Amino acid sequence: MSKATRISEMAKIHFGSAVFCSDGEDGILADVVFDSATRRMTHIGVKQGRVFGKTVHLPFESMINATGNGVTLKVKRAEVAEAPSSVEGILLDNKSVVTGPGRGTLKLVAVQPESGELAYIVAHNLRAGQDTMVQAKYVAEIAKDHISISLSTDVLSVLSLYRSDAELQQEVEAILFDIASMHVDLKGMSIRVLDSVLYLDGNISSSLRADIARDQVYGVPGLLEIKSTLIGDDQLAADLAQALGQDPRTRDLPIGVYPRLGVVRLSGAVHNAQQKAAAEEIARKFSGVRSVINDLIVDPNEDMLHVMSAPEGGEAEDIVPGRYTRHTQ
Repeated sequence: MSKATRISEMAKIHFGSAVFCSDGEDGILADVVFDSATRRMTHIGVKQGRVFGKTVHLPFESMINATGNGVTLKVKRAEVAEAPSSVEGILLDNKSVVTGPGRGTLKLVAVQPESGELAYIVAHNLRAGQDTMVQAKYVAEIAKDHISISLSTDVLSVLSLYRSDAELQQEVEAILFDIASMHVDLKGMSIRVLDSVLYLDGNISSSLRADIARDQVYGVPGLLEIKSTLIGDDQLAADLAQALGQDPRTRDLPIGVYPRLGVVRLSGAVHNAQQKAAAEEIARKFSGVRSVINDLIVDPNEDMLHVMSAPEGGEAEDIVPGRYTRHTQ
C-alpha cells in the first residue's frame, strides 16, 4: 500500500452501491475488472437498473471517486448506456472467492485513486463470522472470480478487523458521550464514520478538547483512520482577530472576538456603521464561524475605542477579559 495515500483517500469499491453520473443516478456497481499482471483496476461494471438492466463497463479513468456512499462518475448516463458489456481482464464481484488460510468471499476492493493499483481488499468470513482487511502485499494472485492470499494463520489472526460503519459510529459516539466534560462540545461537533474512517468536524471549545476527543477514540478496533478538522474556540478567536487586524477596513480597530462553539460575538466600539458591517462580513466569511452576533457599538464621537467588554453584552467599557477573549491589537 502506498505510504503517500491515506486510507481516507483510497477509492473504495462497494459492490451493489449506487452509481452517480454527472447528470444523475444510473444503476449500481456490479463488478470490477483488473489487469492481473499490473494489479491495476482497468474498468468498473455498472448495472443499469437495479433488477433487469444490463451490465456495461467503463474505464477506471471515468470514475471521480468511490466510497460507501456510492461511486461518482464524470460521464453522463447516455455515455454509460453506450459502453461495452464486456472487456478484457479479470472480473471480480461479491461472489468472487478469497482463499488462503481459510476461505471467504470478496466484500470490498480499494485501489489507489490515481493509478487504480490494488491497495487492499476486505474478505468476508476468511476468519469465521468476521470481515478482514487484507493489504495488497498479501495478495498472491488475482484470477477470474478468485483472489488467493499468501500469509500464515498467525498473521491472519492479527490483521485489521473490518467492522460496519454503523457499528463504529455507535462505539465512537458512546466513548465521547461518556466524557462528561465533552457533553457541551458535542453540540458543535459532527461525528461521522465512512469506510472505517472517522471524520471529526465542526467546532469545539478548545484545541485541547479536540486533542482529547481524538485521543479517546484512537485504537477503536476496526477504525482505520481519524481525520479531525475540529476548530477550537481559542484558535478561532486568535485567527479571526488576526484577520480583522490585517484587513484595511478594520486594521486599526481593537475589536473583541468571543467565540462559543463557532458562534462568534464581536464586541467593542467603532467609529461608523461601515466599520461595523465590515467586521461582521469578515467574521461571517471566516472558516469555522457558524454565525455572528454583532454587538459592536457605533460611536463617531468616541476618541478611545474600547474592546474588553463583557462577553455577555455589548457594553463599551473595558473590563478584565474572559478566558478566551482575543482582540486585534
